[in-house]
Amino acid sequence: MKVVALAGGTGSAKLLRGLSRIVSELTVVANVGDNFWVHGLYVCPAVAIATYALAGLSDPVKGWGLKGDTFNFNDQLAGLGQETWFRLGDKDLATSVVRTELLKTGVPLTEVTRMIGRALGARHPVLPSTDSRLETWVRTRSGSLHLQEFWVRDGGRHRVTRVEYRGASSAIPSAEVKGALAEADRVVLCPANPITSIGPILAVKGMRKLLSRCGAEVVAVSPMVGAGPYSGPAGKLMRQLGIRPDSVGVASLYSDFLDRLVVDRKDSTLGEEIEKLGVACTETDTLMRTRRDETRLASVVLRS
Repeated sequence: MKVVALAGGTGSAKLLRGLSRIVSELTVVANVGDNFWVHGLYVCPAVAIATYALAGLSDPVKGWGLKGDTFNFNDQLAGLGQETWFRLGDKDLATSVVRTELLKTGVPLTEVTRMIGRALGARHPVLPSTDSRLETWVRTRSGSLHLQEFWVRDGGRHRVTRVEYRGASSAIPSAEVKGALAEADRVVLCPANPITSIGPILAVKGMRKLLSRCGAEVVAVSPMVGAGPYSGPAGKLMRQLGIRPDSVGVASLYSDFLDRLVVDRKDSTLGEEIEKLGVACTETDTLMRTRRDETRLASVVLRS
C-alpha cells in the first residue's frame, strides 16, 4: 500500500512513527505555514519534526527537536542580551544552517528537505507542501502575529479574529506532492491542529482538488476529544473563528474531500452528526501514549 500522510506538529509525529512501522511506502506532506526566519536562519518546525520522527531522532519528552540536544547556542544568545523565546537546540541549529545555506544557493525546499532526510537516515521521504513561500499569520485585537509569535512567544493568549495563510494565493504543490497523491492508495490526515497545521497545507492552490480527485480513500484522525484537543490551541482557535471545537467541526473543515474520520471512543455520540456531513466515522482509542498505541492507531487508519 502506498500511503501519503499530511502532517504538522508533535501529534502527527506519533502517527507517522506508527505508520512507518507497518507501511513500506510512506510519503509525508508537511506543513510549511509555521516556517519562519530567526537569528538569520530559515526554520521549518513541522518539516523537521516529521524528518526527525522518521529518522528515529526525535526528543522523546518534548516531541520536537532532537534527543540529547543541548542549548548552549540559545544560552549564549541570552547572555548577549538577545531574544531567546524560540529555543533552537545546538544539533537542530546545524540542520537550520544547512537548510539556509542551500536555499540561498537556489536549491528548492523540497530538494533541501530530501538531502537532509537522507543524511539523517529518515526511513521515508518528507515533502514540504509547497516550495513557495507560505506563512500562517494570526490576526488579533493587538495586531497580526506570525504563528510562532502567537503560540510560542505569547502562549496563545490573544483573542483571535482571523487566521491568514499568507502567500497561499500563489503557492502551488510541487511535482513531487502531485505525483505522490496521484499514486496513493490511502491518504491520511494526521491528528493535528486543523487550523494551523493541516489548514496551511489545504490552502495551497489546488490541494483540495488533488485530494478529492486522487482516487485514494482519504482518512483523517481527529485531534479532538470532547470540546478540546489533546494539546495545543486548536480548540481556542476553532471556537474564536466560529467553528465548532470538536470532531464534528473537524469533519466540517475536511468534508469536501474526506471519506472517513477516526474519532476517540469518548466521542461516539458524535458519529451520526459526522456521517450527516457525508463522512464515515470510525471509533477507537486515539490517545497515543506508547509506541504500541502509535502502531495500533496506524493499523486502524489503514483498515478498509
